[in-house]
Amino acid sequence: MNGSDQSLHKRDTEILILELLILIIALAGLAGNMVVLWLLGFHMQMKAFSIHILKPAGADFLLLGCEIMHSLCTLLHFYSNTINICNIVFTVSVFAYISGLSLLSAISTERCLSVLRPIWYRCRRPRHTLAIMCAQL
Repeated sequence: MNGSDQSLHKRDTEILILELLILIIALAGLAGNMVVLWLLGFHMQMKAFSIHILKPAGADFLLLGCEIMHSLCTLLHFYSNTINICNIVFTVSVFAYISGLSLLSAISTERCLSVLRPIWYRCRRPRHTLAIMCAQL
């Protein structure tokens, strides 16, 4: 083996280890988000606060599911030339990531409004402020 073959094999090993690590961490995060979705979605009363937490948890659940699919696709690519759906999974994961960040930004903005203008927030705030902010973001 020459030096370039060894460095290529070392790089493949590093990618394989990183993908396995991503897969393990994403599975743990997916289990945690599943518990949050189960508790907030089925076992608690639907209040504004629980809905604010439920939406980003759903976006994170979708993102972690896509990350698991992407890692599995990369790991399978090492062993065989399968049909490549990684591009579709990557597109969905980017959408889930952006929607999760937009939801967090909208929730933070709404909380700032409730602190800076408390009377306006209680009396005159439009009903669908969070949805409007998410759409704008």
